[in-house]
Amino acid sequence: MTSNETSCLGTVYLPPSDESKRLSSIRLIWDENLSPKVPRALRVLGLNTSHVGHKEDGSPDRGSSDSEIIDYSLKTNQIIVTSNHDMMLLCAEAGQRFVWLDPRGSQLNVIDQTLLVFRQIQKWESILGSDETSCVRAMRTKCERIDPAEATRLAGQRMKAIHKRRRARRQIPLGPLVSEDS
Repeated sequence: MTSNETSCLGTVYLPPSDESKRLSSIRLIWDENLSPKVPRALRVLGLNTSHVGHKEDGSPDRGSSDSEIIDYSLKTNQIIVTSNHDMMLLCAEAGQRFVWLDPRGSQLNVIDQTLLVFRQIQKWESILGSDETSCVRAMRTKCERIDPAEATRLAGQRMKAIHKRRRARRQIPLGPLVSEDS
């Protein structure tokens, strides 16, 4: 489509394709635990995004190890977007910047993730451009700079709480198997 083209949904406005008019200059790569639909939608909106398994730009294949994804991101100067605790830990160890999509409650769906990025991308760029070791914690209503070690600590705490709740649900007593009258 050209920059303004009519579709069955009405006029579709696409951002200019030249690099100088992009909404952001940072390059983002989505971890495979997140939907590839989000970076695809963001690309249409003018952001420089990719995802694990995106063959057209040489991204690592789906199923690649976290280390391979981090190596690729470091070589191509991309920032990893993830909600995966293990990936965050490895990024912190490797000095790889990342954006932590922190849902704080229920997971963000594809539309919510896309809108969140579109609303916050300029703030992300400001945070990530100010410090080579900083990371972004992106929440539903705000984003903030966070130390990578603190991000992994918080995500680890959250994972422990989730696992504890799951174990508690599995251990609900079923009551006596045989009634006392028998």
